[in-house]
Amino acid sequence: MAQTESNNLKPFDLEALSADQQATFTALQDYILEGLLPTASKRVAVIEGQAGTGKSVLLTKLFKTVKAGQQDAASPYYGLRTAFTVNHPELLKVYQEMGARYPFIHKKDYQRPTSLINAAHRQGQSYDLIVVDEGHLLLSKPEPYIRFYQQNQLTELMKIAKVVVVVFDFEQVMQSKMYWSKELLAKTIAASDHRVFPLDFQYRMQANAGVQDWLNHFVTGALRPWPRDLGDYDLKVFDRAADLFASIREKNRTVGLSRMLATTGFPRRADGAHHVVLDDFDLPWDNFDSQVATWPNRPESINQVGSIYTVQGFDLNYAGLLLSPAYEYDAENDRIVINPDLVTHREIYKKSPHLQSPAAIAAAQSDFMFNALNILAKRGRLGLYLKAANPALNRRLLALQKEKQVSD
Repeated sequence: MAQTESNNLKPFDLEALSADQQATFTALQDYILEGLLPTASKRVAVIEGQAGTGKSVLLTKLFKTVKAGQQDAASPYYGLRTAFTVNHPELLKVYQEMGARYPFIHKKDYQRPTSLINAAHRQGQSYDLIVVDEGHLLLSKPEPYIRFYQQNQLTELMKIAKVVVVVFDFEQVMQSKMYWSKELLAKTIAASDHRVFPLDFQYRMQANAGVQDWLNHFVTGALRPWPRDLGDYDLKVFDRAADLFASIREKNRTVGLSRMLATTGFPRRADGAHHVVLDDFDLPWDNFDSQVATWPNRPESINQVGSIYTVQGFDLNYAGLLLSPAYEYDAENDRIVINPDLVTHREIYKKSPHLQSPAAIAAAQSDFMFNALNILAKRGRLGLYLKAANPALNRRLLALQKEKQVSD
C-alpha cells in the first residue's frame, strides 16, 4: 500500500541511532561538554559524511538532547544559549515542523545563517552552542543581495559561539559562492580547537556493496560494468524519459514518495516556460513557495521535476533522474564529462575569491556538476531510474545495462 503523502517524509527525530552513530554521538557530546567549561577555548566539531550517512539524524538527536537539558537544573546543558542553523529553506521547514512537537523547542530556535549572524552582531548576542546542518551550503564570500557582508559565514558563527558543531560533505559543494574544500575548512578553523567526527556507513540507499560502488564511480563520471547483483535495489536505465516517468508514477502509487529529478542544463521550453523537455516528456521544474509542506511531500510534486534545491537532504523511495545535455559522453576515455557551456543555471559559476586560476575554475565547474549528480543520484532508498539527454551517453548506459542482462 502506498504511504500517504502527509506521512511519507520520515522525520529525522524518529530514526534510532545505529551502534556506530551512537558511539559518534557519545564522543561528540564529550567534546562539546569539555568545550563548555569556563576555562576552555572555542571549539569546532566537524561531522563529515557523504549523502545518506545519517548526519542530520545525529544533529537532531544532539539538539533535542541539548534543548531538553536546558530546562533541567541537573543537566550539563542547563541554561545554555543555543541555536540551530541551516542554509536550505526546505530543510529549515522540516526542522521547524519537528521542533513544534516538543515543548522545549521553538520555531525561533531554527534560523538561516545570515539572519542568525546579523541579529547576533546587531544585538551583541553570543551563544554557548550553535549547531549547523549542511555546512557545505554556508557562504564563503560576501553576498550583499541577502545582506551578508562578511567574508565567510562559518567564521562569523565561530565569532558568536563558544562551540560550533557543523556538518560537511565536500561532495555536496555546488556553487562558487558556497565553495568549500578541505583546505579552506582547515584554514577557517585552524585558530580554534577542532575535531573531525567521521560518518561513513550508508543508511539511506538499501543497496548492496556492488551497487553502491557502481554509483560512487558513476557520480564522478566513471562508467563501470553494470553490477552483477542488484540485490533488492532497483537500478535501471530508460530509452525514453516518458517511459521513465510512467514507471515513477506507478512506484509513487504503490510504494509512495517517488519523484522525478533533473540536473541543471535543460534549456527553457520554446515558449519560454521553465520546463524540462526530453523526447515527449514535458513537466515544469519544482517551485519554491511559502507553504509548510516541503516539495517532496506535496502530492502535486509528482507532476513536477525536482532539483538539488528542493531534494537535498531528503529521502525518496524511488528517484527518476534526468541528466541534462551538459553531461556528455567521452568515448575515448569511456566516461562522463561536463560541458560548462551547456549549464543553464549560471549562478553556480559566479566569481569566487577561492577560485582564481583558469585550472581551478575549470575543475570547480566540473566538480559542481558531478556533486549535483551525486546528490540527486543518491536520493532513492529503493531505486534509481536514469535517462541521459545526451544520446551518446544514454546509449552507453543502455549498453552497460544490456551487457549485464546478456551475460546472465
